[in-house]
Amino acid sequence: MRLAARTHDGPPCEGLWNKCEQPVSTRFCNCEGEGLSTQAKSRPNPYRGSLTLTAAVRGIVVAKENAVRLLADAKLLLENARHPSACALAVLSLEEAIKPGIIRKIILATNEEETRKGWRLFTSHLDKLTPWIIPSLIAENPETYEDLVELFMRKQDPVLLDSLKQIAIYSGCYGKSHWSAPKDVINKSVAEIIVHAALVFATSGQQTQVDSEDGLNLWKNEMAGCFSVGYVTANNRIVQFFETAKRSGIVTGELPIPLECAFDFLATAMVLSDGEVAEQRQLLDLFAGNETPGA
Repeated sequence: MRLAARTHDGPPCEGLWNKCEQPVSTRFCNCEGEGLSTQAKSRPNPYRGSLTLTAAVRGIVVAKENAVRLLADAKLLLENARHPSACALAVLSLEEAIKPGIIRKIILATNEEETRKGWRLFTSHLDKLTPWIIPSLIAENPETYEDLVELFMRKQDPVLLDSLKQIAIYSGCYGKSHWSAPKDVINKSVAEIIVHAALVFATSGQQTQVDSEDGLNLWKNEMAGCFSVGYVTANNRIVQFFETAKRSGIVTGELPIPLECAFDFLATAMVLSDGEVAEQRQLLDLFAGNETPGA
């Protein structure tokens, strides 16, 4: 059965889907062009090019607002003992909260390959979930940034969080024919841990003038050459960026990095150092005997 097209006074569906003369509200159209009349044509048309500062600002705003929305829903579900669903939405909130850092990375790209790499990070669930453990590491009171990074390298496990998200949503069969039901796996304590992590990133990832066009223009200039650097370099350059932002009047306050965006930029530092993070992770796997050299 095929749904007939509806009529509606509105703009054509450009952007999210391939261009079609049917209005946005017409989700099923019968046009002969590039509309939504087939399954393949019903998929969103993702953009994977370079970003203008205006587009980057909008992307950061959308991601942060969505992270807050998902967190609010997760908290509501947690309060009503819907633990698996609360856990899943909190993981999604964390993924959205990391996207601004990836967008900042994308606007530092200097060629097509770097741009493609930035968008691969943007769409990778594991890469977006890598920094989620930072709040719990901070609670261990590392003395230096290097100590924090060492803890991060040894304890970060994005696969765990992505697996929790899957287990919290779907039933499945694992191990020796063991059936898993979300309500039996994700309990209150697990949900509370993930919701708390999402709360930290949302609270310390608020909208600031740093993510205005002036702020991102300064970011692009001051952070030039930092698309992929070491984690210490990334951290030092971000601190220097905020010093310049203060002199420019974009941010205020006495702290090196304002609390309302501190975890946002800690995650950004990890995003900028993704190459070194991957190398260190591989070395740790080798030392732990989890990987055979040359395999």
